[in-house]
Amino acid sequence: MKVLAISTSSASGSIALVNCNGENDEVAAELASGAAENHSRWLLKSIKALLEGARCSIGEIDLFAVDVGPGSFTGIRVGVSTVKGLAWPSNRKAAGVSTLKALAMNISSERPICPVLDARKGEVYAALYLRKDGRFEELMGESAIKPQALFDRVNELCPGPVVFLGGGLGVYGNEILKNIKGAELAPERLWQIRASNVALLARDSAPVGPEALSPVYLRKSEAELKTKAG
Repeated sequence: MKVLAISTSSASGSIALVNCNGENDEVAAELASGAAENHSRWLLKSIKALLEGARCSIGEIDLFAVDVGPGSFTGIRVGVSTVKGLAWPSNRKAAGVSTLKALAMNISSERPICPVLDARKGEVYAALYLRKDGRFEELMGESAIKPQALFDRVNELCPGPVVFLGGGLGVYGNEILKNIKGAELAPERLWQIRASNVALLARDSAPVGPEALSPVYLRKSEAELKTKAG
């Protein structure tokens, strides 16, 4: 099964073509940008270039996958819309997976893993996982949470060392080390979300028709808040 996966839910961006064959999964091609900024400008032309380089046509793709959040509202919308636009004409299924879980897959440690993204407005997007038999056990569900509340929750759930990763460490890394005993910050090269991980999560998911694909925001957008206040 050929899976075309994208990640646009953070400042970085990633595209991957993965041949999923059970135990013999193969990343045929992967492209990553550390500072993609405006995803709508680079995404489609980069998908075209990646497929051409892998000598694969869009018609050969069996499943389209995207990380649906939490993360950048604009980036998530771009990713979901792009996958819908690709899957519909091809009459293919789509899969939406957790951004935080895809990020956590960068770590192979058996210690608890806490992916953290900067949610702005003094909050972070975070979750807490424990890897068991190749799968993730959810110790804390995906949340938009104040940093101190996250520190308190992690200390409550995990008395031992916890591995942190993600773009949120650029803002809150020092506070994590000060507030959580035994906290370990993953190397910065592991902070970006990889589309190949999105593909592997999609492989084990229940695909849906593209019309059923929807973002996961965790909180209301600025526009929604202004409308409500107005």
